[in-house]
Amino acid sequence: MLLAASLAAQDDAPGAAAARHKEIRASVELSAIQKRIDTGQLPKIGFDFDSAQLRADGYPALDLIAEFLLSHQSLKIRITAHTSSEGGADYNQQLSERRAKAVKGYLVKKGVPPPSIRFKGYGASQPVASNDTEEGREKNRRVEFSLIRREWDSVY
Repeated sequence: MLLAASLAAQDDAPGAAAARHKEIRASVELSAIQKRIDTGQLPKIGFDFDSAQLRADGYPALDLIAEFLLSHQSLKIRITAHTSSEGGADYNQQLSERRAKAVKGYLVKKGVPPPSIRFKGYGASQPVASNDTEEGREKNRRVEFSLIRREWDSVY
C-alpha cells in the first residue's frame, strides 16, 4: 500500500510540475500587463474623484485583464485598490473597497467567473510614492492585479 502511494505520487509529479510551469508563465504574463499599466503603455484604471465609477479610458486595460483570465480559467486573481491619503482613513478604506469591487464587476460582465476573482481595498495604507505632491498622490491611486493560489495541502 505504501509503495502504491509512493508510485502514485511519482506519477503525479510531472503533472504538478507542468501545472506549476503554466502558473509561472501566467504570472509573468500578468506582471507584464501590470507593468504596461504602471508605465502608461496601457491606460490606467481610474475613477473620478470621490467615486467608485470606472472611467471609460481604463476599459482597454481591463479588457486585456479579462482576456487574460478567460484564457487561464484555472487561475484566480486578486484585485487590490489603493487611494491617496486625501480624506480620512476609514473613508479611504471604504472607497478602495468599492473601487476594487467595481473592477471585479467589470470583469464579471466580460465573462470572467466570479469565483476566480478576489478583491481587497487598502485605502492609503500602502503608498508607493509620497502623498506630499499631486504626482505622488496620483501614483498612490491605483489598482493592482496578482495571481493567488490556494494551497490545498495546508488545509489538511
